[in-house]
Amino acid sequence: MKRVILHEIQYSVGGPKTVLKGIVNSPLKQNFEFVRLLQKEGCGFNPFKAIRFINHYRMLINKENADAMYICGLQYSGFLMTVAARLSNVGNVIVSVHGSDWDNPDKSLRKWILMHIIEPLTIKMCDSFFTVCEAAQRTIGALKVSPSHNAGVVYNTFPNIDINTIPQGKFREELHIPKDKLIVAVVGRVVMAKGHQYIIEAIKKLTDPTYVFVIVGNGPYLDVYRQQCRKEISEGKVRLLGVRNDVYNILRDADIFLFATLNENHSVALLEAVNMECAVLATNVGGNPEIIENGKSGILIDSRNSDAIVDGLLQLKDASLRKMYTKAALLNAQEKFSIVNTYGKLGKILNGKL
Repeated sequence: MKRVILHEIQYSVGGPKTVLKGIVNSPLKQNFEFVRLLQKEGCGFNPFKAIRFINHYRMLINKENADAMYICGLQYSGFLMTVAARLSNVGNVIVSVHGSDWDNPDKSLRKWILMHIIEPLTIKMCDSFFTVCEAAQRTIGALKVSPSHNAGVVYNTFPNIDINTIPQGKFREELHIPKDKLIVAVVGRVVMAKGHQYIIEAIKKLTDPTYVFVIVGNGPYLDVYRQQCRKEISEGKVRLLGVRNDVYNILRDADIFLFATLNENHSVALLEAVNMECAVLATNVGGNPEIIENGKSGILIDSRNSDAIVDGLLQLKDASLRKMYTKAALLNAQEKFSIVNTYGKLGKILNGKL
């Protein structure tokens, strides 16, 4: 049985953490012994701290005597961990691309170095890499430097949790939301990159009292909600919930999943919403259209467009339309992102066969 180190950055919540948990509990455990390596710190761009970081993790990796190492992500952290793995006794170094500095380009020198030097070096150093959506293959320029290392796309696995095992009505009752209200769930980091400024604009523009917005997650934009949506919060139109451990209970009672993100790879939160049969209103960016087909399994809109959010929400007031979309999205996701399709390919990569 091959021993595989799984690199995990210390997130409290988030897609990569969910993905790694799924790998450990997947059928792959029959053929691989998984060891988690938790990265608890960063080092900034201080070269002396970077050297200490690399040496520290090189020694931790050596102690495991593993056959392969799965490194979560590109960006600077992924680069340092790839260097540590390359200098260790691990034979097969694999990089899983969940995000990249190419997702948020700007004109700074720091960003240019990350995009055009650091990330390409990571791709050069690894034995193989894969992305979690087709869009990343097209848009991340760093991947072009070593096409021979490209193992293609390994989608995040559909959660496929039986909706009937999740209690219905529990969340509505907790927040005292009447049944005649439509719950619009927004789940994830509450940061600018997730499009929250446009959600706030849409909340201001939407005069229909039917909608209740529940914002689930943590981040600096919570303060912006508190400042700009004081009236809506006091009226119960906006609920700021912070980090929750019962997201499935929330999604079970939600009518609409609003995903206004400005960039994305293959969102675990979006898959969870599809699993819980929420009607999806999402931006047409990154891997979102690989999960939702506009007009058939949900509504896709342009990013940075609060008017489009309002229009989409008003369309989804139609219960029959929501039901049609949720059924189509569920059937597609269960097949396209099945355990067989995702973990089958990942197993080949971990064995060095792709």
